[in-house]
Amino acid sequence: MSTPLADLLGLTETDRSEDTASVRYRGAVSETFTIGPKVHGGSLQMMVSSAARRALHDLAEPDADPALLDGVTGLAVSSDYLAAPDPAEVELAVRIAKRGRTVSLAHVDVTQGDRLMVSSSVTLGRLDHGEPHHRSALRVDDLPPAPTGDAVHIDDSPLGKVMHLAPALDLALDPDWFPVLRGTTGEPAIRGWVRPKDGPAQRADLDLDFPVLVCDISPPVVMNLGLFGWAPTVQLTTFVRRIPRPGWLRFAATSTEVGQGMFSEDHVVVDCSGALVAQSRQLALIPSGR
Repeated sequence: MSTPLADLLGLTETDRSEDTASVRYRGAVSETFTIGPKVHGGSLQMMVSSAARRALHDLAEPDADPALLDGVTGLAVSSDYLAAPDPAEVELAVRIAKRGRTVSLAHVDVTQGDRLMVSSSVTLGRLDHGEPHHRSALRVDDLPPAPTGDAVHIDDSPLGKVMHLAPALDLALDPDWFPVLRGTTGEPAIRGWVRPKDGPAQRADLDLDFPVLVCDISPPVVMNLGLFGWAPTVQLTTFVRRIPRPGWLRFAATSTEVGQGMFSEDHVVVDCSGALVAQSRQLALIPSGR
């Protein structure tokens, strides 16, 4: 069954180098994965991570040791956003810079109309598992595992006119952390719940790829300061820690400083058991409509 998330990750190989070190894929980004008129950064980074993992397998030698490939996925994705793509076809050029038994490295360039849009480095390896040796308290720890009755669902709020992700996922916000809906301001911190709408047929890949998207799922936290408009991402680095358990993912987005021109935004993502699934840090521009 075709779904928005499955279509986003449905890449087609278009070219391969003779030395089997690089490969090109073509993908398409629908209007579902846009914020306003431009492509949602986390959705694009999810494509990048998926392309890197696929390339590691596609470019492997026929007699390659399976231990170098089994269970390997993107652990860290660092992306520089040089321009904002439109919802349309994109090309992803992947080069495997290093293969290792523990860690491999890929470089992924996303172009549109021969223009470089996003340049990324993807560290590939095996996700963590089991109980951590240490875990600090997270600002999402007291959030219930599923949305509360007063949660703000984006498809039932004015946000749905700007964030077009509803066909692909369920997203609900904690109203206590989103005072802008009450016409007031507050701390630049937003938290809530999210889950994909794709079914079990897509679950294996989504368990690996969806946390990357979630690490950029929050509305810009500067909205709580009364700063509205498009907040373009300059740089986004995401770490995927473990495969989530089935159910809602909980996230908290916070900022350590909101400057005059730029602000930082950190995401933490946990699953229904409270295990840390992913985390990110990004640098973004203050909305021009402030």
